[in-house]
Amino acid sequence: MNIVNFSKEEFQNQQIEAAHLEEILKDFRRDGYVILQDVFSKEYINALCADFMGTYGHNFLEENDRNVVKVGNKRIQVSVEVKDAFNSPSLYANPFVLAFLRSIFNNYFIISDLTCVTSLPGAQKMRIHRDGTIFDGLALAPLLPAHAVGVLIPLIPFNKLNGPTRYWPGSHRISQLLADFEENLNFIEPEIDTGSCILMDHRLVHSGNPNRSEQIRPLLYCNYSLPWYFDYINFKYEAHLIVDDKNFEKIPADYKLFFQRRNMKLL
Repeated sequence: MNIVNFSKEEFQNQQIEAAHLEEILKDFRRDGYVILQDVFSKEYINALCADFMGTYGHNFLEENDRNVVKVGNKRIQVSVEVKDAFNSPSLYANPFVLAFLRSIFNNYFIISDLTCVTSLPGAQKMRIHRDGTIFDGLALAPLLPAHAVGVLIPLIPFNKLNGPTRYWPGSHRISQLLADFEENLNFIEPEIDTGSCILMDHRLVHSGNPNRSEQIRPLLYCNYSLPWYFDYINFKYEAHLIVDDKNFEKIPADYKLFFQRRNMKLL
C-alpha cells in the first residue's frame, strides 16, 4: 500500500525532499493513488467536521430526504461553500499536496470542485465507478497523464465498521468494463485516520463500502484538475465551487487563480 510518511525535517521545512517526491510520483503514476500521512492537524480536521455538520447536517435528516443529491443508497453529496474553516490555505494549499500537484500538472491547475460525500448509517455498498474519464474507448486513454486528482480527506477516522473506500490499484491504466471489477480481488481498503488524506487519479476504479456503524461518515473531496477539464456529469445543474465575493477577498492573492471556476455551472 502506498502510504507516505514524511520525515521530521520535511515537516519542519513544510517541504518534500526532491528524491522523496520522485518516489511518491512514481507510486502514484503506477497505482493511481498515494496516502499522505498526518499532513493536516487533527484540530483543523475537527474544525472542518464541526463546520460541515453545523451547516449541512440538516441534509441528513429524514424529512429532507427528497431535497438532497444522492450518489448511492444513503449517500449524499453536498457542494461545500468556501467559508469559515473551509476558507483556509490549510485546506486548499497544503504544502505537501501542492508540491505533488505542481509536479503532476506542471504547475498549471485549478480547484475543480469542493464537495463532501456523506455515508449515513446503514448505507449499502456503492456502485463501482470512476470519478471522471476522458477519451473513453480510445486505446490511448489509459496511457495519458492524470487530468484530475482528488484529494480525499476523511472528516472522521475511517475504519472497517463505517466503511473505508475500496480502490483497485492500477485500474486507471486499464481499459476494462466496470462490471469486471466485481470479481477482481486485487483491491485495497485503507483505514485512514483524521489528518491523513488519499490522492487519487480521477480514472481510478473505486467503490464505497457499507456503513455498518451508527456514525455519519463524511468524506471531503477537494478536487484539482487541468483548467480545461470540467466534470459535466456530476456538476451539470449546480455550482461545484461555491465562493461568495466576501470570502473570495479573504483568499490570499497567490491562490486566487485556483478559484477561477467559482460559482460556475453548466445549466
